[in-house]
Amino acid sequence: MKSISFLFPVNGKNLSGGLKVVCEYANRFADAGYDVHIVYAGSIFYSKKSLRFKLSGIVRYLQTWFYGYSCKTWFPLDKRVKEHWAFSLNQRHVPETDVYVATAPYTAMYLNEYKIEANRKFYFIQGYENWGGVTDQKLRETYRYPATKIVISRWLQRILKEEGQDAVFIPNGFDFEKFKLLTPIEKKDKYAVTMVFHTMELKDCELGFRALEIVHQKFPQLHVRLFGLPEKPSNLPDWYTYHQRPDAETHCRLYDESAIFIATSRSEGWGLTIGESMLCGCAVCCTDIEGYKEMAVNEENALLSPVGDADAMAANIIRLIENDELRINIAQKGSESIQQFNWNNSFKIYKKLIDTNGREK
Repeated sequence: MKSISFLFPVNGKNLSGGLKVVCEYANRFADAGYDVHIVYAGSIFYSKKSLRFKLSGIVRYLQTWFYGYSCKTWFPLDKRVKEHWAFSLNQRHVPETDVYVATAPYTAMYLNEYKIEANRKFYFIQGYENWGGVTDQKLRETYRYPATKIVISRWLQRILKEEGQDAVFIPNGFDFEKFKLLTPIEKKDKYAVTMVFHTMELKDCELGFRALEIVHQKFPQLHVRLFGLPEKPSNLPDWYTYHQRPDAETHCRLYDESAIFIATSRSEGWGLTIGESMLCGCAVCCTDIEGYKEMAVNEENALLSPVGDADAMAANIIRLIENDELRINIAQKGSESIQQFNWNNSFKIYKKLIDTNGREK
């Protein structure tokens, strides 16, 4: 039995697209007979912090250990997957396995120091993560570490190439059972829009709010279904409904009962919600970032607008409301094109790479 450890930079209690993807792979490796471990970092570079931070870090570590650190609160993790709440990702705190997968820049920094062969090290890159204290220079340095690099999008593969690095492209997949079209596209309420709410500045939800306000002035019957992890935003207009941490059934319904989905990020590695909404028959309006364009083709299966341009996004939403034929066509083509992103296909490539310690690319 081959063993594998996925290294997480944080605890698993807060849902994120990146953690969700890794958990999906963890389940599939467990189902394939692997000994699978997820290691959550209780602290990052603890020894370099101030004494005050160290003391508070110990308290936070113990609190999280007591109250829970698992991603099982939001993801159906296979019971065969072993979870570890480690004080840090130093090699001595991590279970010994055949291969290790770094899932973020900080985890790659730790993995780079492990006294093991380079072919046992994998770096799973899901975005250009130059935030959270990681500079562009430091990020690109992690790309040059001796390890097998895996990327989820072609644009990330191009960035690795700029650093003289090969990277294996494995696109994410979608759960076709969880996200599906239930309401016929032509029968959807064209004034119903769905959007994800996030407090992270990179997601630029303020752009979405500004665009939707413009649309609402033209169409007072507009209704927005907003969902996300944070508490309900303050001063939300009464033409919004907010769903915090929706369960799987509600999540699908929010897409299915809307005709339009908008995505506003300034940067994404890929963009899971784009594909989920397409599976449920939404016509997509999104910013023209590289991650979205892995799936969204302007004027074919989505309408794209410049980053930060609320007027342009509002204009695209209005086009979809006013032109039934365009909206239905965009949604249908989105539903068809997204079918190519299958988890089974992605896992086959990932598994072969792990099985051969990075030699099969």
